[in-house]
Amino acid sequence: MLLLGLLLVTTMPLEAQQFYRWVDDQGNIHYSDVMPPTEVDKGHTELSPDGLRVRTIPPAKTPEEIQRERELERLRAQQQRMLEQQRADDRVLLNTFQSVDDLIMTRDGNLSDLDTMVSFKKGNIRRQQDWLTKLRADAADLERKGRPVPDLLREQIRSTERAIEESLAAIVEHEQQKQEIRRKFDRDLRRLRELKNIPATTAPREAIAARPPTLENLVECVGRSECDRLWQRALSYMKRHATMPIESVGNDVAMTAPPEGRLDIALTVSRVWRADGETALIFLDVQCRSYGAGREEDCRTDARLRVLQGFRSALENGDMSSGGTASIGVRSAVAPAPVSGG
Repeated sequence: MLLLGLLLVTTMPLEAQQFYRWVDDQGNIHYSDVMPPTEVDKGHTELSPDGLRVRTIPPAKTPEEIQRERELERLRAQQQRMLEQQRADDRVLLNTFQSVDDLIMTRDGNLSDLDTMVSFKKGNIRRQQDWLTKLRADAADLERKGRPVPDLLREQIRSTERAIEESLAAIVEHEQQKQEIRRKFDRDLRRLRELKNIPATTAPREAIAARPPTLENLVECVGRSECDRLWQRALSYMKRHATMPIESVGNDVAMTAPPEGRLDIALTVSRVWRADGETALIFLDVQCRSYGAGREEDCRTDARLRVLQGFRSALENGDMSSGGTASIGVRSAVAPAPVSGG
């Protein structure tokens, strides 16, 4: 029986056998009908009994290779999502705007709406500032007479100050919204031209979209000490370049008296803190004699624009000479002094 079993094994067809080819770490090539367990993960080739290649088993991937493949797959998926989003955005753009003029008209309408809200806020601030000046004068008069300032009057002063600060914060937000609108419509304008194969132009109506202006009169600061340092520079800048006397100075708001003549430079500087309490926006703005549709633009003289445009450089570089040459005295924050031109 044993002899018969041996004969059966030796006479099995070659097709039932499996051969392997692999290369060890020293570069030596091996052939065998048994694959050593230590060599399996290094990759090998399966051969037929007559030496033909059946299939090739690649080496097992390293953790680093697996991680790279996962990252590439993530990037490919992200790119595909971006392409799909771009196609969707393109469809919305083409369905919304039939022409470049349509897009520009929409942009100008959005900016005009925000300008109207800003003018309304500035008009309110001017009225609130006049009321605050009166309240402070009443409080100072009582103090000079040796009489206590009523709690109601103190609360009126505080609530008016808060209202002014909130209105100024809203103006800063609206100015940033205008910048974002310009940036968005700039992108949309360029993309619409690409989709419709419209050549670029230098038409005046497109100039604003092509070159969104930088807010040189808005500066961000980080950290209490840095914000305090830049705030003092902002106050010095306002004192140097305004031609109207300073009417009030608070922790985060300072204002001059309103302009009396067409060439007067009246300024407001505010510090708007973000929710984290460590980051703030310092904003300089010019005051107009009146606010309303089309009126604010009339008060943007070249001299006033130069003052606004020099603000960022002055705060960042400590150069108080940027923008103008006029200087003024500081008016008491409690007892107002007579308004006079600079």
